[in-house]
Amino acid sequence: MIEYTSDGIPYLALEIVLLFKAKHSARDKDAADLARTLPELAPERRRWLADALRLVHPGHEWISLVELPSRTV
Repeated sequence: MIEYTSDGIPYLALEIVLLFKAKHSARDKDAADLARTLPELAPERRRWLADALRLVHPGHEWISLVELPSRTV
C-alpha cells in the first residue's frame, strides 16, 4: 500500500488512490487523474483495481475502463 521513491519518500500506491477517488468519479479532476495514471499501472495493479471496484462500487463506470481486454489464443 505504501511505496517509496528512490529517496525514501513514502507515497500511497496509485491503484489505492484511484479506488478512493472512484467514490467521487463525477468530479472532472478525479476522472482526469484516472486517465492520466491508468497507463502507468502494471497489469496486476489494474486487475487489483478492477476487482476492488467490483467489490466496493459494484457497477462503477470505471470498471470497464480499468479492466484489461481479454486475450484470445
